[in-house]
Amino acid sequence: MEDASLKVIFSEILRGFTLVDSQSHGKIRIKHFTNFDSAELDIKNKLFLDKAINQGLPTRKDRIDYLLKENIWTEDKNKEVLQSKSMLAGLKNSKSKVFLQSHIDNINKQIKTEQLKLARLETEKEELIGFCAENYASRRINEFYMFNAILGPDGDKLFKTNDFEDLEESELVELIGIYNKSTLKFGSDNLKKISLSGFFTNLFYLCSDNAFTFFGKPLVNLTFYQIELFGYGRYYKSLMENSETKVPDDVKESPEKLVEWFDSTKSARETLEKSKNAGQDGSATSLVGATPEDLKRLGLDNPNETISLAKKAAEKGGRLNMEDMMKLHGM
Repeated sequence: MEDASLKVIFSEILRGFTLVDSQSHGKIRIKHFTNFDSAELDIKNKLFLDKAINQGLPTRKDRIDYLLKENIWTEDKNKEVLQSKSMLAGLKNSKSKVFLQSHIDNINKQIKTEQLKLARLETEKEELIGFCAENYASRRINEFYMFNAILGPDGDKLFKTNDFEDLEESELVELIGIYNKSTLKFGSDNLKKISLSGFFTNLFYLCSDNAFTFFGKPLVNLTFYQIELFGYGRYYKSLMENSETKVPDDVKESPEKLVEWFDSTKSARETLEKSKNAGQDGSATSLVGATPEDLKRLGLDNPNETISLAKKAAEKGGRLNMEDMMKLHGM
């Protein structure tokens, strides 16, 4: 996504709502929910679920028990799901411990294959479970969510309860489409990209990890998007602070590549440190299988380019601020 589009998303996160145009109701405001809103939804969800059960709809557990009893879905299938999840966790853990790009690429391929396998198994299971009490509650809670999320341009509720329930099917479908389209852009991938963008870091690195300073309101009043974005900001800032080598230009604005690069450089330096402690060479040449490109990516092709945080801190009177850190990493 282009930088300009990310800026728009960022501004909407700061405001706590999104303004959109609808054919039937003109300009409307889509509210970003907080923990207080979520608590109200949880209460309503319990009421809808109890209503569905009282009306005779089977629960998800009832359906799974039936499928197992009739051998339509088996325990072996359940084991496959658990094994697939365990395999994914193991692969992700392994990726954090390797430093050669060829190894990282190979593990990424395995992760993608295993994710597809798990998705197929879970889709098969969901189709067999079918419509149950939880599905009914979910559908009703989505309607309640829409009722509370869709506001007029001034921030007041667009509909009264009776008016919302009397909406024509076509109107409801339009509003659901508008809502879904407006929220797609707030996915984790975009929020991670924003947290690495200059327009965000220029502000974030001045707030000293204080959410109130950044958003101007207590943490409990923040929207979920604000909390998630702030969390990513702290996480990537921590990576920058703990990196001993300059971040390559091709990974600076890619969240996934940045994490891979940080983990691989950390693993490489731990390997070198173990070699030194064992009385071995301890130089970059002791990284078996590393190509010149690997060493360059890890910042080990030229030892003189390694960032000595302690040395730099001493030069600055014993402490580095975030501006100093950004300069060291070429940002």
